[in-house]
Formats: sequence, C-alpha cells, structure tokens
Amino acid sequence: MADDGSPETPGPDPSAGAVATDAPPRADDRPAAPAGMRSRVVRLAVGWLPDGTAVRRMLAVSFIDSLGTGMFLTGSALFFTRDIGLTAAQVGLGLSLAAVTGFLCSVPVGRLSDRYGALPVLVALQFWRATWFFAYPMVDSLPWFLVVCCLAGAGEWAAGPVVQSLLGSLVAPAARVRTMAAVMLVRNIGFVLGAASATIAIAVGGGDVYRALVVLDAVSFLVSGALLLRLRGRLAVVRPPTDDQEQAGLRTRPSLRFLVLALLNGVLYLHAVILSVGLPLWITIRTDAPVELVGAVVVLNTVLAISLQMRLSRGVDGLRPAASRQVYAGLVLAVCCGLVSVTGSGAPAVAAALILAATVALTVGEIYQSVGAWGVSYGYAPDASRGYHLSLYSLGSTGAMIVGPALLTSVVLPAGAVGWLGLGAVLAVAGALVPVVVGRRLSPAG
Repeated sequence: MADDGSPETPGPDPSAGAVATDAPPRADDRPAAPAGMRSRVVRLAVGWLPDGTAVRRMLAVSFIDSLGTGMFLTGSALFFTRDIGLTAAQVGLGLSLAAVTGFLCSVPVGRLSDRYGALPVLVALQFWRATWFFAYPMVDSLPWFLVVCCLAGAGEWAAGPVVQSLLGSLVAPAARVRTMAAVMLVRNIGFVLGAASATIAIAVGGGDVYRALVVLDAVSFLVSGALLLRLRGRLAVVRPPTDDQEQAGLRTRPSLRFLVLALLNGVLYLHAVILSVGLPLWITIRTDAPVELVGAVVVLNTVLAISLQMRLSRGVDGLRPAASRQVYAGLVLAVCCGLVSVTGSGAPAVAAALILAATVALTVGEIYQSVGAWGVSYGYAPDASRGYHLSLYSLGSTGAMIVGPALLTSVVLPAGAVGWLGLGAVLAVAGALVPVVVGRRLSPAG
C-alpha cells in the first residue's frame, strides 16, 4: 500500500488470454472519462489543499469558525439594535473598546502560547469566545454590553497570531505562507456561506432569528475547540522553559527593524478599512452611483479573494519574496485610491465602473499584503518565541482597525480627491519601505 493511501499496482491478469464470454458488461466496464480531464478536475477541487491530516483539520477548524462568524456579523447590527435596544453609537463604542482590549491582550496571549504551547492556548481561546458569545443574549444594559464586548474581543483579536503560530509548528518553513493562504481561502468560503445562510434566515424568520445566530456562532467556537483537542497527539508536549531557555528568550526580543515592519504592515492593512468604511461612505455620500453598488463591491471582493488567494501566494518562501509582495500591495492599493479619487463628479455609470475597477485593485492589494505579512512575520519570528513575535507583528493590523475609521471619516473623505490621492501615496511609500527595512538579512529568525 502506498503512503498516500492509493492501492497497490495490480500484477498481470492471468486470464488475459481467455476467450470472451457472453456475460453482460459490468458497470465499471463503461467508458471512463479521459484521464487528463479527471486529473484537471481533481487538481481544481483539492489540489490546493496542504498535505497532512493535522493541517487539514486546522482547515476544518477555520471553516467552522468563519461559518459562525459570517452568521453573526450578518445579523449582529440587528441583534444589538432591535433585540438588545442599543443605539448605533453605543454599538460602535462597544466594538471600538473590544478592538482596544484585543490590542492590549494580544502580546500577553502570545507569550502564553510560547510558554504552554499554541494548541492549548488556542483551545482555551475558542472556549473563552464561546462563553462570552453565549452571554450576549443575556445582555440587558449598556454597561453589561460593554463588558461582554471587551471580553469577547480579547479572544477575537488575540486568536489570529496564535493560529499562525500553531500552523508554523505543523508545516515546514517553506510551506508556511502557502498554508496560511489555504486557511484564508477556507475562511472566506465559510464566511460567505455563513452570511448567505444568515441572510436567508433573517428574511424568512422572526425576531428570534437574531438571537439564534449569536448562539450558533458560540456553538461554532465550541465545535472548533473540540476539533482542536484532537490535534494533541500530533504535537510535541510543551514543557515549561528552563532558565537557559528563558535567557534565550530574552536574547530574541524583537528588534527595532521588526517593529518598524509591523508598523508598515499596519499602514498597508488600511485596505480593510477602505473596504468596510471608506468605499461604502464614499459611494453613498460623494458619488451618483447607485447605492446597490455597496453590496456589489463586497461580493466582488469576496469572489476575487477566493479565486486569487492561492494563485497570488505562490513562490513566497523567504523574506525577499515576502517583502516584494508588500511592495506590490502598496502600489496596487495606490491605484485603487487613484481610481476612487476620480469618481466624485462622474456620471453614475462611469463612477460605478471606476468603483468596481478600484475594488479589483483593492482585492489584489489585500492578498499581496496578507501574503507578504505572513512571510515577513514568519521570517523574523524565532521558534522559541514565535507566538510573542507574531502577536507583536499583529499589533500593526489591529491598530489600523482602531485608528483607520477615524482617519478615513475625518481626513480622507472630507478632503475628497486630494484625500484619496494622499492616502494612495502613503500606501505606496509604506510598501516600498518594506524591502529597505528588511535589507540584506535573509534569515533573521535564525
């Protein structure tokens, strides 16, 4: 039996020279599809999947997690405002405080993952998130909402670097970026399916649907945590570090170079704020394009992200290719901003076409940014303190989600075309600086 589970090659058939009988043909004697066509279909369906049972189980965990998240985010605004009775400003305050809490908790959680192992910490985070999402339906006041929001946000924002650290221990260094791209692809698919199912449920259901979606998201965290527990036998047992290892950890504290790279990545991560805040507000307030274009932008972004994620992640197996992807991200995002800047006074059809073209550029820049960020962060994260380094690097993107909405609504959008061109210039410069900061160091993590 071959290692990949395929059957052994059969030997010669002793009846090859026998006389044919009049027996009816069997079902498996029917003409088969051409081998080349079958192989292309198989490659298209599963060729992108990483090897290894443990990694594929992580993909299942990511899918279930994102499926619940898609359901929750689709109905969360209605749940908070119609079910709990909060105002839009109160909901925004809670989400902002949740992001700040996550920002403060990411690094301590990363240190815990280095000391006790990424797997047990990630399991604990999934169960922690489930606990507080189960608490959401019991919220009946603004203070209680803010408390639950912050506690849930602490687990939400701290989980990403721990997932990346765990995957780094499951695959070879050259395959880490490709594996992270597969995880992102699965998460996008799960999010779309979750959002679609929640939309249908809201359309046909009653007022209890919002509460049910929150509970289903909590259940998704429980299920994903239970699946993670089955990985325990596939990872080495983590023991508390010795004094020598503690000293080694002190010597691997992040350099100023690494912190600057995290900051530059945070600037590039503003693409997420452009998609969620900048484009919707610009379309509805400053252009004559139809309001339905907001939904079309989200759909186009999601479809392109799913289609291009694996293709654009090829060949990123070191610091230099990762840094080059950050350069591409800055340039393509600058093109996006340039296209948006000329839509303010155009005809509705022209403005819509330019917005859709900008969305294509935004999606490509989003993928290049994430691919480059994975490669750079892995390259600078020593194995002994991988969780700590990755959580520090994630502060750039978390900070962008905290500062970005205010930046776009108070600076970029009021300035109109000049504001978009200025933002594009900042993004292009941030991307171009990444290889300069990386310099000639090829294996800093060593």
